[in-house]
Amino acid sequence: MNSFQHKLFAILITALFFFFLAVDVTIIFRPVNRLISPLVNALNPLHPLSEGKEGKEVFGFAPYWTFRQLDNVNFDVLTTMAYFGIPVDAEGNLVLNDPGYETFKSNYATEIFQKAHNAGTRVVLTITQMNNETIEAFVADEAAQENAITQTVDLVQKRGIDGINVDFEYLGDPGPEFRQKFSRFVSQMTARMHEVEPASKVTVSVYASAVKNPKIYDINALANGSDGIFMMAYDFATTSADNAMPTSPLYGYKSGTYWYDVSTAVDDFLTQMPADKLILGVPWYGYNYLVYEPAVKAETRPYYSWRGSPYAQTYSLASAIKPETEGVSTYKTGWDDEGKVGWKAYYLPDSGTWRMIFVEDERSLGIKYDFVKQKQLAGVGIWALGFDDGHSEMWTTLAEKFGIKLADNNVLTKIINEQI
Repeated sequence: MNSFQHKLFAILITALFFFFLAVDVTIIFRPVNRLISPLVNALNPLHPLSEGKEGKEVFGFAPYWTFRQLDNVNFDVLTTMAYFGIPVDAEGNLVLNDPGYETFKSNYATEIFQKAHNAGTRVVLTITQMNNETIEAFVADEAAQENAITQTVDLVQKRGIDGINVDFEYLGDPGPEFRQKFSRFVSQMTARMHEVEPASKVTVSVYASAVKNPKIYDINALANGSDGIFMMAYDFATTSADNAMPTSPLYGYKSGTYWYDVSTAVDDFLTQMPADKLILGVPWYGYNYLVYEPAVKAETRPYYSWRGSPYAQTYSLASAIKPETEGVSTYKTGWDDEGKVGWKAYYLPDSGTWRMIFVEDERSLGIKYDFVKQKQLAGVGIWALGFDDGHSEMWTTLAEKFGIKLADNNVLTKIINEQI
């Protein structure tokens, strides 16, 4: 070999040496990599709950009476579980001799809340009041408000959860001064909760008609004073309706078909508040009416009759109604193209009447979820978890529309306290 060939040979030998060394090192450390990679991924705040995420809230109420029916809740999709709930009395005391409190402090609730935390899902406590006189006395009394704030924030801290939802439902219009006082209560609750838990979230639930008919809700003030508003975009019709209609029609107001609808309510809200603070609550239930003939806007029979009465029915129970259901002689289905929801009807020979129910399903909810994204709202809400008992398709639709969620790192390592 000449000198050039010697140099070329030396370069080749050196290159081969480093090549085989690299291969050996890779082989040697490959088992270690298998151990390290999952650990690194687990510590990465974007793993594994960020893929495909639309950045939307999926906020689900978990009523104490469905708390044993949450097996198919997909915590990889659910961003917030709102436990429902504990009542507040006129003096601002949390009502502790209530099944809502008893369930909240139970060992089973501890397991569910911890399961949520382990998936990076926030858990918040809903405080409730539905009685007009109690709400009036409470809102008029600043000491009662302070009492409720102190007790609620203290309970949230002791339990190790992540925030509060305020759900006070008042019928009527008590006037602007009353709305101002209620807004002040929500604002002070939010400020106190943030003071003790900076990463906490405080939301307030309001009627979908709260701009059209304000009642106790000043939407602008509530949006400014809280972390978000949960619009209860349902009960546009209830059991007392004279005509069978969806409880949550997406459209139909502009045509005169319905007295109001979800899309109009959202547009009204967005004149008072930013879209990124509005959560659109949707119903996983419907109302089962007695009608003379099944059709959209069909006349309903009198509320009390030997033939029966109308009632609320969960998605799970409504799904069980089929042509072969015992006692059913005729079965029909249809679609309300304005309300954007399907219906089913069935004739009961024994009582001589039709029953008819509009109930949200994958198709109608998918349209509402697309509407949420189109309007750039904060996200979607669910009333209520457990109403889908035994059915996974509701979660499949949510996952398809919003993806796997981004875990909240503030709750991933939080431990739910058993003793409160």
